[in-house]
Amino acid sequence: MPQRLMELWTYCDRWICRHDRAIYWTFGILYKLSLDAMYIWAASPAFSYGGLIYAPNGLKYLLSNILYLLVLAYLPRQEKNIAAFLLHLQFVFTLAPMMTIYGLVDRSTAYMLFVFVCAILQIYLLKRPVSPHSKIYIRGIQNYVTVAFGILVAFCLITPILYNGILAIPALISGFQEQGIDYVYHIRDTMEFPPGFDLVFNWMAKVVLPFGLVMFLERKQYLLAVFCLLAQFCFFLETGHKLLLFMPFPILFIYFFAKLGHLIKMMYAGMTVLSLVTVLTYQMDVLTNHSIGNLLCGMVAVRALLGPANNKFLFYNCFSEYPKLYFGDGQIGSMFGLTYPYAGGSGQVIYAYDGGEFLGSNSCTGYWGDAYAQMGFLGILLMALLFAMVLRGIQQYDRKEVFPILAGMFSIQLIMLNDNALLTTLFTNGMLLAFLLVLIYLSKSSKGADNGIQRL
Repeated sequence: MPQRLMELWTYCDRWICRHDRAIYWTFGILYKLSLDAMYIWAASPAFSYGGLIYAPNGLKYLLSNILYLLVLAYLPRQEKNIAAFLLHLQFVFTLAPMMTIYGLVDRSTAYMLFVFVCAILQIYLLKRPVSPHSKIYIRGIQNYVTVAFGILVAFCLITPILYNGILAIPALISGFQEQGIDYVYHIRDTMEFPPGFDLVFNWMAKVVLPFGLVMFLERKQYLLAVFCLLAQFCFFLETGHKLLLFMPFPILFIYFFAKLGHLIKMMYAGMTVLSLVTVLTYQMDVLTNHSIGNLLCGMVAVRALLGPANNKFLFYNCFSEYPKLYFGDGQIGSMFGLTYPYAGGSGQVIYAYDGGEFLGSNSCTGYWGDAYAQMGFLGILLMALLFAMVLRGIQQYDRKEVFPILAGMFSIQLIMLNDNALLTTLFTNGMLLAFLLVLIYLSKSSKGADNGIQRL
């Protein structure tokens, strides 16, 4: 049986390689159409009360499709190139949903065109050749770092239980059995954590465990990989963050197809299928009031893709009318003594701007929206360039043998970037820590001392 499966895969692999361009364009175009269908027949009917209205503009819809095809044509298509993959992932999760919202909700042309130009600039910068002589690795400390992370993961698992009562986990499991996935909101309201715990927890849950999962899979240490999955599930039970529950699925999907060598094409195919399944299940369940279609619509169409895309345009509308933040809401503003002009966070301001109760909720956005809120169009340009620099740094360490690890680990950071500001993703969510792990664990063998920092 394994031999027959290998023969079948060899045949499929050859067929995919022969039709590489056709598959790329077919599923690339189908993904845009499936996004439009998901908005029209799932997201808007389910969440029109929350701002996802259906107000199409024919000229803007035509322009959105032209912009989509231009980006799709200009993106690099090397299957085992980490910068190419991350650019495609940003396009799939962030830019393509924005283009759908732009055409079907009649949003700002100036904002959409400027984001498009910045995305093209990022692609241009990352298509340039990489210097082979600028790599830095940190050697001789892997064992110490591994032990330290093991202790910190155990600390993050035990602390919420002790801090909230030793019987918290059984109570949480009972709550999920009674209320389903909605119990996560109760957890967020009731669970308490010691000061400073959130930062360490974010790093362990969003960087260390995903990195451990792909590293253990690469080394065929499957029991340790299962432990990472179980620890991730426990983190979800303890905090109620749904991202932690669903995080392993894209990691495993991306790692598996990166190993097979057809990651970009399969990503477009997988997202197309997921979008169409969301439409189908929602339309089937809306009349019968089943939960699967509504849940899939809420998680995929509204929360993951189209909701954040709509919020980016709301950020533009709001902060074009009201004062910008100029980083007064973060550490940069505190260091320079800048004044924050609002009584709530920027997400809470947007929620109120869109008709919600002030401080009643916190609308998520990505770095395209947050950058405009901070410094307008100049902020978008600066953050786009900074993000290109970060991807350029990751690209320096890309090799065929480590590409699946890099793709699996940094994919989560790109997905979170669809919701968060770039500086928040780099520091609080641990994207810089993920880059440090690359320097420590993914170095080539080299001559010279086996400890300290070496330049190759």
